[in-house]
Amino acid sequence: MSSAEEIERRVAQYLRGEVSFQEFDAFRQERGIQSFVQLAPQPGTSTGGLTGVGQTGRLLRTMGEGGGAAGPSYNDDSSDDDDYLDNDDSAKRGDDSDEDDENEEEMEVVEEEGSSTTNPVDTSLTAKYLEGKLSFSEFAELMEQEEDDGKETPKPAAVEPNKKGVDISEAFSLELALEQEERKGRKRPKRRRINEVPKPLRGLMGEANLRFARGKYDDAIKMCMEVIRQVPHCYEPFSTAAMVYEEKGDMERSLQFALIAAHLNPQDPEEWVKLAEVSLEQNNISQAITCYKKALRYDPNNIGILWEQANLLEQTQEPRKALEGYQQILKLLPEKEGNKYMDLMRDMSKTYHATGETETAIETMQAAFTKHPTLVTFEDVNMLTELYITMKQYRHVLEAMSSYCSVQLSWQGGVTDTMAALDRLGMPDTGQQETQVMQCTIPPETPIDLSIKLAVSLVHLRYLGAAKPLVDMLLQESAEDMGDLYLDIAEAYVDVGEYDSARPILAMLVNTDRYNLAAVWLRYAECLNALGKTEHAVQSYAKVVEMAPSHLGARLSLSALQQQLGRPEEALQALSEGAPAAMPTAVETAAEVSSQPGPDVQLLHHKSTLLYSQGRMEDFLDTSLLMLSKYFEEAYQQQNLQLVVTKLTSRRRKYQLNALRDEPGGTGQGRHVVDLSGKLSSISKLEWWDLLCKASRCLARLGRTEEVEHLTMAALASPQFEKDAPKQKELKYMVLSACCLNKNYRMAYFFVRPMIMENTEVNQLWNVFSQITTSSEDARHHRFCLRLMIKNQNNIALSFLNGHNSLISGTYKHALGEYVRAYRLDPSNPMSLLLIGVTFFHMASQKYTIKRHFVLVQGMSFLNEYLIQRGETQEAYYNVGRALHQLGLEHLAIHYYQKALHMNPPDVGDSKFSYLLDLRSEIAYNLALIYSNSGSKNLAKLLLDQYCVV
Repeated sequence: MSSAEEIERRVAQYLRGEVSFQEFDAFRQERGIQSFVQLAPQPGTSTGGLTGVGQTGRLLRTMGEGGGAAGPSYNDDSSDDDDYLDNDDSAKRGDDSDEDDENEEEMEVVEEEGSSTTNPVDTSLTAKYLEGKLSFSEFAELMEQEEDDGKETPKPAAVEPNKKGVDISEAFSLELALEQEERKGRKRPKRRRINEVPKPLRGLMGEANLRFARGKYDDAIKMCMEVIRQVPHCYEPFSTAAMVYEEKGDMERSLQFALIAAHLNPQDPEEWVKLAEVSLEQNNISQAITCYKKALRYDPNNIGILWEQANLLEQTQEPRKALEGYQQILKLLPEKEGNKYMDLMRDMSKTYHATGETETAIETMQAAFTKHPTLVTFEDVNMLTELYITMKQYRHVLEAMSSYCSVQLSWQGGVTDTMAALDRLGMPDTGQQETQVMQCTIPPETPIDLSIKLAVSLVHLRYLGAAKPLVDMLLQESAEDMGDLYLDIAEAYVDVGEYDSARPILAMLVNTDRYNLAAVWLRYAECLNALGKTEHAVQSYAKVVEMAPSHLGARLSLSALQQQLGRPEEALQALSEGAPAAMPTAVETAAEVSSQPGPDVQLLHHKSTLLYSQGRMEDFLDTSLLMLSKYFEEAYQQQNLQLVVTKLTSRRRKYQLNALRDEPGGTGQGRHVVDLSGKLSSISKLEWWDLLCKASRCLARLGRTEEVEHLTMAALASPQFEKDAPKQKELKYMVLSACCLNKNYRMAYFFVRPMIMENTEVNQLWNVFSQITTSSEDARHHRFCLRLMIKNQNNIALSFLNGHNSLISGTYKHALGEYVRAYRLDPSNPMSLLLIGVTFFHMASQKYTIKRHFVLVQGMSFLNEYLIQRGETQEAYYNVGRALHQLGLEHLAIHYYQKALHMNPPDVGDSKFSYLLDLRSEIAYNLALIYSNSGSKNLAKLLLDQYCVV
């Protein structure tokens, strides 16, 4: 027997029920048959051959192009199959009588358009869900996305233009009209639903149901999985598998298959509700919410489903979505269920208020009051008026109480109608409201809570006369029992500035046991302070600080009052209690500093301001550095900040800072930051900048140069001021100054170079540059000045510096060229004349100078011109005498030295700086050298004793 004949024989035996599905599946796997499509006849061959099922038996067509294959074939006309199916009541036919009557055209539609197409994405999603890699919510969302993508209508192909000039649109319209006429007389074929089991697999599906009915659960599951493998979009195998797993006791697996079946056949909301209940039994609330959501899609007006979903959303901390469901319920509730409507309204209003949506809570209550006015209770009015007061809508409080509590208002102008009186509340404020309201009548059964809320509203509306009887009624009650109402009316008086009326009420409260609280004392202290009773206010604020040490406002107010009374020590103590030890000023390790969190940052800020105003600089620095170290925390903790600040842009500085922080031991190398309570943002950027400037000046004034350098570098490296370009520029100048003070000339040179390049005309920068280059032993600035001279050839300061560099290095001709350039740029500058003359004298002093006398004469002429322009000053005479002294013309040098010695130093306007420009000590010393060399020892000693003794 050939292989093909053996396969046909086994298929016929399986279809007649002579072999089980397990035996047939084992045979299929043994022969390597992956799909039943391999048994289908090829084009041009005989379609018969299955003797067991008759010559008219048809093999199964493919169930998808490139997808899974179909199951075994069932011949509708085979008597053997009919006998087999009729022998058992649980078996189902693969097709019914209606489908037998379908014409050939309908079959073509089923095969071509309605045939199942295995979706590989769907199959993978289903497998992931069944393996537990996806939750049902994620699975459903992904499947819906794929369905939406599959519904996209393909765009029609573009029509090429007709080259012959024929009107294509008319031809197309004619062809379309003919096709429509042809379709009118043609019956449209009936199409099978895509999610139903296709005809060739219904027999296998019926066999699975039969095995399930007989209790052969494993066989039924295998058959269902085979159908799922080939047509994963059909719901029936999933539904059957769910029932099988339920019978086996695997409820979790059963729920998974049932959820997929419901997703593939989602039109039954009751099925979704059942699945939601099963999900809740398994404590899967999110899955239950998804099921209820699916059910509401097909039954959106089901109040029960809406209620259950909203309850679950509320349990999952999603109050906004829950409230949306409750709003839908309110719209659907019938008129006869008014009590349920009001109960739901109360819960919703509380939730809205808790989530900060007070306006929505008010709108919800107003709608309920309008719809069911007879069911409104005092508690409801109390809740509504409380919301009105929260939103400062005091006029609406009066309207609500007049509508639902029978409150009546009467006016002096003769208006006795309550609603007309309420209309007057909308009139402009004339400042005479207190005399306008004559009486406010409240029914006796009105709760005192509502009465006080009415009084609070009247007080805020400035109708104090109408509110007084209500307040007097409250004062007859015990403050111990009605303390909350006492506090409400007292706060209302304080808010409108009626401190005299609020003070006795607050005084009664602070003397009770239940309301002897810090909040009440704080209100009492504010009231006393507003009335000008400072001493009593200080005592009250001290009581608040004692009861609530962490209260910032009380400490600040107490400190301000103590300062106002001339008690600076007490003011500092009010801000310092509970503060940790001040931050160490020297560089220490983290282990040497307490890790206990510090006080509130606002307290420290006010304390530093107070200390600075009192001139206590050491204490001010301890406090301010404690704050600034926290503000610049990331940068302040780094020891080697020079690597960070040398980066030109803030982005590169941030990158370098992160690199240092990520290095082993890169953070906290000797610099520790104490944690502070409170928000750093509570202090404005301007206040932080002012604190930084004050701290930097104080550190420099006290000689703590290393700390001021680290602080300014930390401020520059920190991102706090990176977006403020002016402050970034000023920070660089501060770092430059700090480096000069700390004698870190290498870093100072790095900062001054770009400043010089941007501002070549600023003399102050050239002075700082000269000081840095003079103090440092680095000669890099020589080439820098030469390169800069190429771009700035008319810069006098740069010419002088290049000349100085050449003069120091002994290249006098180059120096002379630079000085002459400066002289040509500004002939009136005596400095260039002096330098030219000095250069000529240096050249004349060289050994190999030719025409020495000519050079001396030129030098002397420039010095004489310098003396003329400079005038008779101590400096001019000293410079000329020093030049002559260098040439050995001592008799001429003595003449100019003596003239300079008898002249006073220049007046700079401040006598304490005059000694810096006094040259008499240098003049006397040079004269003493000349006298000593000439043998006049006594005269030399006389000059030294007179001018050179300290």
